[in-house]
Amino acid sequence: MESNSRHMSPTGELTIFEAAELKSGLLKLFENDGLVSLDLGKVTRVDTAAIQILWAARKRGRMFVSGITQDLQTKLTQLGFSEPLSE
Repeated sequence: MESNSRHMSPTGELTIFEAAELKSGLLKLFENDGLVSLDLGKVTRVDTAAIQILWAARKRGRMFVSGITQDLQTKLTQLGFSEPLSE
């Protein structure tokens, strides 16, 4: 998982097995002031555990998400999330 003080770009799968690392990485990003950037363009699979973490991070109100695949958008819609991940 590639990241710096305000940007994270996970690769591969974001499932229950990667959930702790995803959460930890996002919490570190939110320790900094300003907008947090999350690029999901290299993510190949997302499950509901990761979606719950992403949605919780969204509530912080200062996250920009890019690279949302059609598969992820479909899953979000199926789970009842009608608003975008980015604030």
